[in-house]
Amino acid sequence: MDKITELKNLKLLLDEGAITKNEFESLKSEILNKEVVEKPIKEVILEQPKETVKKVKGAINISFEGQYFLFDTKTKIFIDGVEHSSHSTKSGFSVDIPIESDIMNIKVSLGGVKSTTYDLTELDLFKKYYLRLSYDTTWGKYSKKINFSENG
Repeated sequence: MDKITELKNLKLLLDEGAITKNEFESLKSEILNKEVVEKPIKEVILEQPKETVKKVKGAINISFEGQYFLFDTKTKIFIDGVEHSSHSTKSGFSVDIPIESDIMNIKVSLGGVKSTTYDLTELDLFKKYYLRLSYDTTWGKYSKKINFSENG
């Protein structure tokens, strides 16, 4: 097989997710630097070391046990200024938010009127965090005093 065909096949493998970008670059370099490819690409790929552990992306679990109101008021959760979800304040809720950055701004809005903002920093993108909300009856909104923990 000529170099161009080998490179096209290699690019297809990359696009299909069969090989990583690093594997692609390494194999591409081998193809371009050799006069003759001694082994077919598939054999070379099989010899490449595979990553044995893929890290799972972390998340923040936001939960609230519920608060009695005569009428159920919705709680809206905003992540970095974008509405993520809406939940029953009366019944409570538990929701997982994927961690996209080491800094997150979480705004919890009660009935669209009163809101509380939590600025979280130095988050590990691959850990699980728990944010337990409490209701401040004095101010009629979610308390700034939170229970924030890592892995439980």
